[in-house]
Amino acid sequence: MKILGIDPEKCTNCGQCVKVCPSRLYNSVAEPEKNKLRVAFADSYNLCVRCGHCIAICPTEAILFEDADEPLNFEGTKQLEKLIPYETMLQALRMRRSIRLFKDQVVEKEEITKVLEAMRYAPSASNRQNWRYVVLTNKEEIAFLSREVSRFFKTARKLLPFKILIAPFLSPGTRRRALNPKTKITLDRELARLENGEDIIFFNAPCVILHYSRDYPNGLADNDAGIALTYGMLAAQSLGLGSCWIGFAQIRLQKKRKLQKHFAIPKGYKVRGVLILGYPAIRYLRAPPRSPLRVRWIE
Repeated sequence: MKILGIDPEKCTNCGQCVKVCPSRLYNSVAEPEKNKLRVAFADSYNLCVRCGHCIAICPTEAILFEDADEPLNFEGTKQLEKLIPYETMLQALRMRRSIRLFKDQVVEKEEITKVLEAMRYAPSASNRQNWRYVVLTNKEEIAFLSREVSRFFKTARKLLPFKILIAPFLSPGTRRRALNPKTKITLDRELARLENGEDIIFFNAPCVILHYSRDYPNGLADNDAGIALTYGMLAAQSLGLGSCWIGFAQIRLQKKRKLQKHFAIPKGYKVRGVLILGYPAIRYLRAPPRSPLRVRWIE
């Protein structure tokens, strides 16, 4: 989306765009001959982050723009708190579960597109909208990726007897897991399931979504991925779909360039999230409790 300027026929010079523009590209300019102020837009240095705040707030739709879809207008935009009351929203948030049991049912492209559309409108640092997606619905491709990711468990189990020797070379978190007695139990259990023909990575989900993007400072791209995929998970829930973020697949794709090439992920891009979608084969009846927050108030 590119901001072109202001339609003088529609502009009432209310100054709302001046207030909300984070890049300060709107200004009130004096017109002595008319004895009034006129709002003007100037972006000589291409500083606009294309956030759309000016479009969203203008009461007369006077902002001119191109290369974008139409703004969203609907009854209730001025009272969003009444559109989804807090109590209703919190119930939906608490009832969202990670789903690992799916029906043998294809998710139609239309439904997947709706999930992607929700992710499209997630906020991002400086409105970069830096993300790209690969959507896998081909069973062979999903099975291939599952096998590739499953190799991690086999490798980890082979190296476990040498954990004392390799511990000094591991990151603190990996070292703790390697030395934890529970790790052997977990690996043995998962490998037994794998040998039994189970999909221990994607749980036979009919759709796998890979989220990838270029890097930018201070880890903000990872934050953006988390927000976008959370939007997707909540949208999936509203469509009767189950979802789950698959960390093992994300890590494997990050570390193996051969896999990235297989899915045509360009060099310089990093996989920051892997999401599975499908129709749940189970129905949760209540939201379980969570630990209380640790909060310090500074007043």
